[in-house]
Amino acid sequence: MKQFTINQTYAKVLLTISELNKKSLYPLNEGVFKILTGVVDDETSFFTDIPSFGTLTSFSSKRICHLTLTLYRHGFLQKIFDPKTKKLYLKTTEKGEESLIEFFNNHQCSFAKRNQKSSVTIVKID
Repeated sequence: MKQFTINQTYAKVLLTISELNKKSLYPLNEGVFKILTGVVDDETSFFTDIPSFGTLTSFSSKRICHLTLTLYRHGFLQKIFDPKTKKLYLKTTEKGEESLIEFFNNHQCSFAKRNQKSSVTIVKID
């Protein structure tokens, strides 16, 4: 049976969760989706400095959820229960951290952030 190895897309998901975990923050799939697709709102505006922010703009929420589920099934992620919200949040495992370091040691990756510039939709005309 072939052993699962992470590629650049999985590395971006792992990096996002790892960077949040280093700040003692634990995301839901929706939070990972917002960061990877570059959504800037009250919740994510503090995380624009994460290297993977806005690098998977074409991915759907369902696709991001599938990526995190695959990483969870292969032992790269674990889930932590928060008794206040009664939800399970994502945390990288030791295996996930080691795989992430190994991936970046063996691959040169430049994360191209795609800034979605929107045109002005409301103006004041004097």
